[in-house]
Amino acid sequence: MKLQGTIYAALLLALCAAGFLPLATPTPLPAGPIKWVIPAAANVPPYADGTAVVGDTVTYTWSRFHGVVLSTSPDCTARTLFQQVPGGADSASGAANITFSAPGTFYVICPVGTHCAQGQIQKWTVSPAA
Repeated sequence: MKLQGTIYAALLLALCAAGFLPLATPTPLPAGPIKWVIPAAANVPPYADGTAVVGDTVTYTWSRFHGVVLSTSPDCTARTLFQQVPGGADSASGAANITFSAPGTFYVICPVGTHCAQGQIQKWTVSPAA
């Protein structure tokens, strides 16, 4: 019986690794603004991956010195890939709206100092509009 359970576990893991079953469920588009903080410094969990559809808008708000840029790479140092976001300039407080205009995988990053490396980054998977 133990061997059978091991086989099922191995099969389930193989299906997840192959992309047939998700390992985790992404977070759907939030109803309100996303509070933009360094997770560990604010004693909150890391940002969950999000899902959106082309045309959806997410809003990030902050009250400490942060900023918002959009990237196609999770590399916090790949500044040549950073796309400026209206309202996302580094500031002591602010709000930035990001409207996804194309399908793909995108990363919202705080470009201030080492904030991204400290976890101030969120992955978004954007699907085509129906």
